[in-house]
Amino acid sequence: MSVHALVAGRLPESPVDHLVVTRTSRITSPAPVVADVRVLPPKGLNTSGYLDINHFSQHTAWAHGFMHAYALWLGPVLLAAVFVAAYALAWWRRAPRATTLLVLGGIGTIVALGLNQLVAHAAKELRPYVTHPHVLVLVAKASDYSFPSDHSVIAGGLTASLLLVVGREAWRRRHLAVRANTGRPANERRMMPMVIRALAATNVVLGLFLCFARVYVGAHYPGDVVAGYLLASLVVLVLSLLRPFAYRAVDTVEPTMLGILLRRPVAASAGEASGRPTGRLDAGE
Repeated sequence: MSVHALVAGRLPESPVDHLVVTRTSRITSPAPVVADVRVLPPKGLNTSGYLDINHFSQHTAWAHGFMHAYALWLGPVLLAAVFVAAYALAWWRRAPRATTLLVLGGIGTIVALGLNQLVAHAAKELRPYVTHPHVLVLVAKASDYSFPSDHSVIAGGLTASLLLVVGREAWRRRHLAVRANTGRPANERRMMPMVIRALAATNVVLGLFLCFARVYVGAHYPGDVVAGYLLASLVVLVLSLLRPFAYRAVDTVEPTMLGILLRRPVAASAGEASGRPTGRLDAGE
């Protein structure tokens, strides 16, 4: 039987031709080693939660513009701005331990973003709008995997970083010398600025709202944002275990020129310049 006859769809003219057609029809493409997953467990909770929030999104058209911007860029920008504000405050208050913890948190967030890609390719969960093609999607549809969410990784990492400095240990300052004008040891405990608590609380709210926004715009299941948030928080907490070594490095680096990266330079007052004791600590001390 000719190839043209097979293409035309005519029946085979001989038993041999029939055997060739039968064997050819059984040849199929090999199945993928790891198939893509529609919905990761808990499937019922993920699906129902996603569809409920999407239903809410369909009935709140007045918020679509803001939620679109917040889910894409505004949320991460606000989280980063609060993080930078906390670093600037710690730098101004001459708290090198606090700035060091924030640096560790920033590094942990970057590491979590890298791990997130490995987890995503291992889980292979399809985007929810692939499984549910009729849902409302307020952002451009991406071709990558859904679990975990990159945006929620940023939210969890930056939030956990600020929570690390909500403690008096981060504001203890260590110097090798003793302040001559007060006689007090340099290793003194400072009061943590109350604004740090406000900044940390602000990032908690902004981060959780970003997770909600990613589901609201139709880009992720609830489990995707929860996993990303917890993954980044865990990575930051693990890196924070290195703080004893980081504090020792700070004690070495702070008296050098590089110390300006960790705290505001100490300006000598007029009394100190003339050799007379001033009887008070520098501003911000």
